[in-house]
Amino acid sequence: MCLHQTSLVDQFNLMEALDTPIVFPEDDDYFRSSLTGRFALELDDLEYELDNEGDTLVPQILFPRDEEQNFVRLPDQNGEFEIVSRMLVHESRRNGSTFEAAKYVKFRFFARSNNYQPVELRFDQIQFLPDHHGFKMALPTKILIHGWLGSTDSEVIDPLAKEYLDQGDVNVIAVDWEKGAKTLLYPVARYRVPQVADVVAATIDKLLEFGQSSDQIGMVGHSLGAHIAGLAGKKTRQKIGYIVGLDPASPLFRVKKPHERLSADDAQYVEVIHTNGKALGFFKNIGTTDFYPNGGTSQPGCGWSLSCSHQRAVDYFKESLKAKGYFANRCADVDNLHAECSLGRVELGGFEARRLKGKPGGVYFVHTAPNKPFLRSGGTTR
Repeated sequence: MCLHQTSLVDQFNLMEALDTPIVFPEDDDYFRSSLTGRFALELDDLEYELDNEGDTLVPQILFPRDEEQNFVRLPDQNGEFEIVSRMLVHESRRNGSTFEAAKYVKFRFFARSNNYQPVELRFDQIQFLPDHHGFKMALPTKILIHGWLGSTDSEVIDPLAKEYLDQGDVNVIAVDWEKGAKTLLYPVARYRVPQVADVVAATIDKLLEFGQSSDQIGMVGHSLGAHIAGLAGKKTRQKIGYIVGLDPASPLFRVKKPHERLSADDAQYVEVIHTNGKALGFFKNIGTTDFYPNGGTSQPGCGWSLSCSHQRAVDYFKESLKAKGYFANRCADVDNLHAECSLGRVELGGFEARRLKGKPGGVYFVHTAPNKPFLRSGGTTR
C-alpha cells in the first residue's frame, strides 16, 4: 500500500483543471498563520478516523507528523491513502452545493422487454418511462448507484442489472452520476453526494406518482453510492422497501451524523455488507442487518489492496442473488465477529430478490472464498 503527500500547489491546480473553483472570501478568516484555526469550522467530517477508535488498516506511522492538523488522510484514485490539505476539503464542501445534479445525472433503464439493452434517459425524461420505454408498474423496481470514479461501466451497474433480470422480470434503473463522480479529488465527489441524492429522491417520488407502491422500490449503492441511496431514502415522500449498502464509504462521513449518511431508518429494511471497514468503508453497524464477510475489513485474495476489498461487497452481493443456502452466523456485536458466533444464522444477501417476508436484524459473520465463485461450500456452517 502506497501513502504519499500531494503538494498544495498540485491540489489547487488539479481543482482548477476539474473546473472546481476555490473561493477565498474576504470576510472569512482565511489569513491566520495556522490552517487549524482557518478550516476546522463545522468540518468535523475530517475526524472520521476517530469513529474507529484508533483501529485502522491505514498504518499511521508512515505519515508525517502533523501537530497543527493541517492535513487529513484520504483515498486517491487507486484506493491508497494520501495526505490532503484541510483547506482543499473545506473548499470542496463549500463548492459541492453548486453541482447541477439535475443537469448532469443520467439514467439507464433495463428491462427484459428491451432485451436487456439499456435505454438512456435524462432526469427530465423520467416522466416518459411508463409510456415509451417498457416500464411495468406491477413489477418491482431496482435502483442501482455507483460510487466515486464510477460510471455505467461500474460492476454495480450493467453486470448487476443483468443479474437482476436473469433472476426475474423487474424494472432496473441505474443512476449514472459520472459527471460528479469522476474527479481525482475524493472530497469533491463526496460533497456532491447530497445533490445527486436530491435527484434520486425526486425520481423515486415520480415512480410513486406513476402508481408504484413504496414496497416495490429498492436501492443498491456501492461506496458513495450507498450514501446517495441513504440520503435519497430520507427525502422520499414514502419510505421505500429496502436499501442495500455495499461497503458504504467511510472517509469524511461520521457515525454520529446519520443525517449525512446511510442509516437504518432510511428504508423499511436496510442491509449493509462491510468488506473494507476501518479504511475505505464503514466498520460500525449502521443498517438493520450488517454482514461482515471474513470480519469485514480485509478480504481473502486481495492481499494489501484496499480497493480490492472495497469492491468485494459488490461481488458478494451479485453472487448472493442466485446463491442458495449460503449462510452467515449472527454475532453479539461488531467486537465479537468470528465463525463461532451461534446466535442464529441467515442467508447472505439477496433478501429482496427472494421476496422473503421475514427480514433478519443484527450483525453477522460469513466466510467467503478468495476467488470466484466467492460464495461456495455453504458459507459459515456452524
